[in-house]
Amino acid sequence: MSRVFKIWGAVLSLILFASPVMAATIDELKENIALRESQIQAIEREIAEYQKELDETAGESKTLKTEIARLESLLKKLNADLRLTQRKLGAANLQIQKLNLEIGETSSEIEAKRRSLAGLVRAVWESESKSLVEVMLEHAELSDFFAELESIQNVEKATQIELNLLKELKTELEEREAEEEKTKSRLEDLTQELKDRALLQEAARQNKNGLLRVTKNKEAEYQKLLRERELKRAEIVEEIRSIEDNLRLLVDPSTLPAPRAGVLAWPVASVKVTQNFGETSFAKNTDVYGNKTHNGIDLRASVGTPILAADDGVIKSTGNSDNVCPGGSYGRWVLIEHPNRLTTLYAHLSLVRASAGQEVKRGQIIGYSGDSGYTTGPHLHFTVYDARTVELRKSRVCGVLPYGGYLNPLIYL
Repeated sequence: MSRVFKIWGAVLSLILFASPVMAATIDELKENIALRESQIQAIEREIAEYQKELDETAGESKTLKTEIARLESLLKKLNADLRLTQRKLGAANLQIQKLNLEIGETSSEIEAKRRSLAGLVRAVWESESKSLVEVMLEHAELSDFFAELESIQNVEKATQIELNLLKELKTELEEREAEEEKTKSRLEDLTQELKDRALLQEAARQNKNGLLRVTKNKEAEYQKLLRERELKRAEIVEEIRSIEDNLRLLVDPSTLPAPRAGVLAWPVASVKVTQNFGETSFAKNTDVYGNKTHNGIDLRASVGTPILAADDGVIKSTGNSDNVCPGGSYGRWVLIEHPNRLTTLYAHLSLVRASAGQEVKRGQIIGYSGDSGYTTGPHLHFTVYDARTVELRKSRVCGVLPYGGYLNPLIYL
């Protein structure tokens, strides 16, 4: 019966037990991750309340008092955004720690199974190296002979089962390693986002203080500032319209991508079009565009919403018209030229996270939405041009601005 004991000894060596310390550590990490997730949900609810407050005050008359109140609410919301990113960063760090432990645990289990399986295969091979006659002669009792035959057959089945388990462990390991790489990438993004959120908060604070300084905290001075900006805006709109009317004549649709959904990706994760392209009712019934055409689409995007590249491309230029004509035009903007002969413009940003000449990928964050330039509220203005018609010109009143033969973005989104 010694051969039977040897074979089943190899089988029993395959029974592995996870380290109690390791399991406890993983369980603790899971609890901490769950705690972070609950904190994230609480902050998200807080942000939703601040955003509701901002939305409700958006339609109020423009007075210095209401504008300061809006900026104070915005600061609270941006502070919550910052805390949310910190919690997400903490959760991602914990997730990586958990995955590292699980990967180590699975790797150890694979190695132990591999060694035990090798011993099991060796035991089976030794048992099969003799003929049935030789095995029979080794046993005085016929019952012992049949017992060993049955053991060998059972071990062969067990070997196949353990081999399949080994393959499953290997697949599990590969999946966890892939998840770890994905989480590490997210960790890098969140680290950058945390820096960006701090910059957004500081910019909003400076904006509020700057407004109080310029207006001397007087309503009359604020109204005077609004009138001056309105005059500049009308002048800039007319200039853009005149130049782009001529550039549109150069558009050749036959050389551009065929209209279809998906040629470009939406530049925001949550899509809500607040103004369409062309002769919209807003464009026709107000003088915001000189009672003419809206050269892009507007997308709902609260201050601090990540803005995404609509496709692979190269940053052709970035700018901030507020440096020359505050509240008069596009504000902070990014222009991307794509290989498919389209160029996209992203305007009214609160923060630009790209630089001229930089290569970007579809879906990459290039900035954050805001209400820089002339806006009636935070949003993203998105324009699509025929790339061959795009020009960067110095306007009469607002510094260098992008111009081009514009297209309807909705035919490509």
